[in-house]
Amino acid sequence: MKTYSDLSNSDYHSLHQHLSSSFIKAVAKHSIDRASIKMEPTPALIFGDAMHTYFESRDLFNRRFVVFNDEEIIQDILERRPDITTPTMTKDYKIYKSEFEKSLNEDQTVISGYDMERIKLMYASAINNQALREIYDEHNPYETWDEYSFIQDEPDIWGLTYRVRPDRLLVRDEQPLAVIDWKSCQDASEKAFRSDFFRYRYDLQAVFYCDVLGISAQNFYFVAIEKEFPYNTAVYSLDGETMVDTAIELNRIKERISKWKQNPTPETSGLENANKVTLL
Repeated sequence: MKTYSDLSNSDYHSLHQHLSSSFIKAVAKHSIDRASIKMEPTPALIFGDAMHTYFESRDLFNRRFVVFNDEEIIQDILERRPDITTPTMTKDYKIYKSEFEKSLNEDQTVISGYDMERIKLMYASAINNQALREIYDEHNPYETWDEYSFIQDEPDIWGLTYRVRPDRLLVRDEQPLAVIDWKSCQDASEKAFRSDFFRYRYDLQAVFYCDVLGISAQNFYFVAIEKEFPYNTAVYSLDGETMVDTAIELNRIKERISKWKQNPTPETSGLENANKVTLL
């Protein structure tokens, strides 16, 4: 397996023949057809990207993101038009922001001053979490690797190759010990995050990453951080039953993808139950 410390986003995502956790999760949630559709950037994805980058490298964050401080333009609009309830939707605001964006480099992305402040508060909450500190104490890593890319070129028994890019990897003597995965959320409580965990198939992400990296899925930790006040943080991992059930499902998904690659037809790429009558 090849390891890269500085593989660019574009180079990493260009490795289409290597399956990612996003592809695996999309197949599990819907179909290979859906998983093959390229995702367009959304405000939520841009915020998540900015948050992860800030957590992992300030230098990279400052190169990739530019903060759009809009307080003055908003204040000016409200002074002139006090009846406006959403100044960011006005023509004046959009023109001002458009002019600001023209001054950026092609590889830079704009985030608002409000989002920047939220990211800082989220980071402070995460690093002060006692459970996260205990994970570091337990594993006693010599190094932490942020956004390292791992490319598995050798096909497995299904004839498939893989790629993973953990948010943070705890490492000793260049051997992976544990994965830290930052998750922004509305509610970091156990009940709410459990719902997100299965809805967004974080279980598959954890088992897939650990399978590629060669570590136990019990050493995969989700740090759930609320993106609104009070910015609470909680840490979660997988229990034994979830790990076993998810590993079985992951193998079934790999087999399904393998059959599709050998015979790419509507029958193999569509919904798993599309070719039979399903009783509800």
